[in-house]
Amino acid sequence: MRRRSSLSAIIASAVIASAVTTGVLLSVGGGVSEVGSNESHSILATETAPIGQTVTPAAPIDPFEPTLEAISTPVDWAHIYAVAVPSLVSIRVDNGAGSGFFVSQDGHVITNLHVVAESETIEVITWDGERHEAKLIARDVGNDLALLKIDPSDVEIVLPAYGSLEDIRVGDAVGALGAPFQLENTLTVGIVSGLGRQRSSGNQTFEPLRNMIQTDAALNPGNSGGMLVNAGGQVIGIPTQIQSPDRVSSGVGFAVSADALLSSLPTLLEGDDVERSYLGVSLDHGDGRLEVSDVICDSAADRADLRDGDIILVINDEPAATFDQLLEVMASVLPGDEITITVRRGLRELTVETTAGGWPTTIPEGGCG
Repeated sequence: MRRRSSLSAIIASAVIASAVTTGVLLSVGGGVSEVGSNESHSILATETAPIGQTVTPAAPIDPFEPTLEAISTPVDWAHIYAVAVPSLVSIRVDNGAGSGFFVSQDGHVITNLHVVAESETIEVITWDGERHEAKLIARDVGNDLALLKIDPSDVEIVLPAYGSLEDIRVGDAVGALGAPFQLENTLTVGIVSGLGRQRSSGNQTFEPLRNMIQTDAALNPGNSGGMLVNAGGQVIGIPTQIQSPDRVSSGVGFAVSADALLSSLPTLLEGDDVERSYLGVSLDHGDGRLEVSDVICDSAADRADLRDGDIILVINDEPAATFDQLLEVMASVLPGDEITITVRRGLRELTVETTAGGWPTTIPEGGCG
């Protein structure tokens, strides 16, 4: 049975997806707040006054007022670790290892898909060292997520709390819990160093990882699938990749957001793989509009006879004139769904029908617009 995922679908060409910087599959943040300068202030000349008399400036001098106040709020990472680590697990597979955490009292565990891949045997080790055989239940290829399940009997399962992208700022403190180099129950800390990053997933699909959290918390092989938590101990992401030529932490890691996980989780818990559709266009979304710059051959866009220069306006009777609107509209579209697309072509508007397709697994051919 196919289920609709509420996770926003991205409609971009595989040409764009294939150009995304790749990284070693593994993941978390740092940033700097800037204090605004006030270069317009100048000291004005004053008249000379007798000794003992107060000198009055010829014009008032505005005091410099910094835009930010110095704030120092220490994070109690020992307390956060104690609260979060009971949800954490380590994962052992045929040819590697990773991390994960519980997402249901029924023994469901989330991790990265690239951690378990096609492994025949999967073992979950809870934070207290107990070992459990696990089964792969469902996949979300586009978010590099895999849902596992163990027998929950005699297992003390603790579920984490979650944070949201809406509350994350560059510069916020974060901690990564996982098993780097199979060193179980490890905590590293840093900050959010970037938001909204797009990456190639490396899971035999051109569907990119979207809206990822960048961090400078140390991530190494084995951190994949673990927990990225904020200063309140809430899970805000799943460490997934690092940018490094030698597979060790370089201070640039990436995590799939908890928002993406929570959008896919209902479908995964039903035992269904999460699917998202692929329109088959390259888009120029500058100037606040979505202009088709290329059409992929044999795609939904090609079957709809979209052309280079078309401006996308509406999909399925919903506004799709901006990139964010288009992502929201495509959230409910699955491969095989019938969709209608309204575009502006020159001075007229056209409405066309087509069937949404799935993301390609081989390099698609462009130039059909």
